[in-house]
Amino acid sequence: MRSLVISCVALTCGGAERVISILSTKLAENYDSVKIVMWKDAPVFYDIDKKIEIISIETEINCSNYFKKILWFRSFLKRNKPTLVLSFLAKSSVGVLLASLGIKTKVIVAERNDPRFLRGGRLMIVLRDFLYTFATGILEQTENSKNYFKGGKLKKTSVIYNPVFMDARYVGIASRIEKKKKIVSVGRLEPQKNHELLIRAFFKVHQLHPDYQLIIYGEGECRANLKTLITSLHLSDCVFLPGNQSNVFDLIKDASAFVMTSNFEGMPNALIEAMCLGVPCISTKVAGAIDLIDHEKNGLLVDVGDESGIASSLLLLLDKSCFANKLGMNSSAIYEELSIEKIFVKWIDYLKSIENTP
Repeated sequence: MRSLVISCVALTCGGAERVISILSTKLAENYDSVKIVMWKDAPVFYDIDKKIEIISIETEINCSNYFKKILWFRSFLKRNKPTLVLSFLAKSSVGVLLASLGIKTKVIVAERNDPRFLRGGRLMIVLRDFLYTFATGILEQTENSKNYFKGGKLKKTSVIYNPVFMDARYVGIASRIEKKKKIVSVGRLEPQKNHELLIRAFFKVHQLHPDYQLIIYGEGECRANLKTLITSLHLSDCVFLPGNQSNVFDLIKDASAFVMTSNFEGMPNALIEAMCLGVPCISTKVAGAIDLIDHEKNGLLVDVGDESGIASSLLLLLDKSCFANKLGMNSSAIYEELSIEKIFVKWIDYLKSIENTP
């Protein structure tokens, strides 16, 4: 019996979690058994196929001790003997690899962010890089991220882009409808996403275009700080943080611009989706964005941390609507490369190749 275990930190709202939700449903059609093991007990945000069993380690052991979680997962592997373990995110993958030491289990670790940046500092990076030596395969989302690894780890590293989760009727829709005077962003309210930079840049734009709004969809630890910044800049009437929303496509399709100001990324789902919709996009030059955007052809790229660059790029789009429309129309072409059907075939071929690895 071919069985697959997918390991993740949790299934809350996020890019990696969304990939897991869609991918696991497709994989359930190709494996006799698929189980998702969460290392943290948290509400499941996305719909998961009922054929898939979801297990929370914290619930199983009734505590959050990381080393006890590792021991539980090791016992789980011995009992279930899965054909493959597919682990998303470094914190999950470190635990999986520690638990599987000495056990003949094929483990694939799927990085979802630029591997140069990792919470936990230098010690966590060193531990991750050492343990990845024992992985059967390493998956990255961009060539830039792949090239972080050297030697033996580089040889077993492959690249599969994130798919776009979008009904074909939405592709290019932003180019066919009237735009509203709003600028949008989608992403967790966390330091990585650097929404503070976006708000400060919008403040400059607001001086020349006071009739525009900025709406940032997402939730996270920086909400209070961002609200304080919005208040201090007297932007409370035009900058909004409505939290996580399930119908994001409908909320952003009529925007004049989509902006991503991240300090680093893997392959950003929100940017992919905005581009496929045909919304004119601006992004900092992070991994993923530089793979997706051909500057001034299908979007605009700005140096990381460049507040003035974000502001001037926004003004360019708002003041030159024909140019903005051209960028949006060109950007929707990436849908053909990143459709879930095409990306899923790559996943299946890759997993089969790992299964056949001696």
